Amino acid sequence: MVETERSFAAPAGPRWRTEPFRLFFPLGVVLGWIGIGHWLLYALGASDSYSCTFHGLVQTQAFMMAFAVGFLLTALPRRTRGAPASAAELAFAGAALATIVVAATLESVRVQQGAYALLFLALARFALRRFAGRAAGRRPPAAFVLIPLAFLQGLAGAATLVAGTVASVPAWATTLALLLIQQGVFLSLSVGIGSLVLPLMAGAPPPADLGSSPRERRRALAYLGAGLAIVASLVLEAAGAVRAGPLLRAAVVAAGLGAGAGAWRPPGKPGLHRRLAWIAAWLMPAGLAASALWPDYRVPALHVLFIGGFALLAFAVATHVILGHLDLDHLALGRPPAVAFLAVALALALAGRLVADWSTTYFEHLGAAAACWLAGTAVWLAFVGPKLWRR
Repeated sequence: MVETERSFAAPAGPRWRTEPFRLFFPLGVVLGWIGIGHWLLYALGASDSYSCTFHGLVQTQAFMMAFAVGFLLTALPRRTRGAPASAAELAFAGAALATIVVAATLESVRVQQGAYALLFLALARFALRRFAGRAAGRRPPAAFVLIPLAFLQGLAGAATLVAGTVASVPAWATTLALLLIQQGVFLSLSVGIGSLVLPLMAGAPPPADLGSSPRERRRALAYLGAGLAIVASLVLEAAGAVRAGPLLRAAVVAAGLGAGAGAWRPPGKPGLHRRLAWIAAWLMPAGLAASALWPDYRVPALHVLFIGGFALLAFAVATHVILGHLDLDHLALGRPPAVAFLAVALALALAGRLVADWSTTYFEHLGAAAACWLAGTAVWLAFVGPKLWRR
């Protein structure tokens, strides 16, 4: 992303509008603290109840979505040389994310899923106005066909959960809705956006525009096929194929990130965050495969995907975006201690979650894992936070 941004002029406007990551990356961390802190409070006895559903949905619908929003609202206008996000668009996205967390806390499924769905619709409108307009200077890369597919999965999942509050919904449909929201959306976004960002982070040139050649059209069809295979794997799992579904998903994601995003080889440029992004790319299919091979250990195994894959990739890409936009190449090419601390903290959090099910102190392990996650992300935010206020 950084390399393309230096090739094209940034949209004119206030820095908060031209670089919305300055707002949404810190917001994502704070929202993540709420979803993760849930376990620490329960382990310490400060809360007398816990909810796996609350934790899972806040992390995927608020924490991860805030990072996705910050990236997309920054990257799309630069790719198209279009207008930056308006103040109203930024305010709406921020309000929707906050509403998701508040509604989850109050157990208001309709409000939570309504805000989540409206956020996707707002992002779709934002993207269409820039890519479909005549003034667009560039088109999206082929892999971006996965982004609308991710949005559709989120909308379908939200609609199904809301339907479950007003009518009887089959158990498999609710299971599928949660799979779409917690896995399908971000697997599609990870492959779609990763196929643009990971090669750039590794030092490769930016991908060509969609439709610029027959080869790019074939690539778009291949990515669309990969996205539909991800959806099919989720349907299979919801229907009871608890091994075949995740294994198919693991194979598709490994191929998409390995071949499409160039993760089959380590990055060619130095920088700790680049290595972390590469590791995260492979932990995603590893977590899916582990959940298939050991279905009785499914939930802990999936945290390889959630912590080692989604969260680590989000922070690695966010680090790249921040350091690149602020021209901090000396840090981007090195090993900032805060980034190293984050990596160790997330590794400890993952280890704590993996061994919790084998221990006799399950909730104590969850609390310790949560504390590691909170500490690592707090140090990262303290590192990047002051830099986000720079001009």
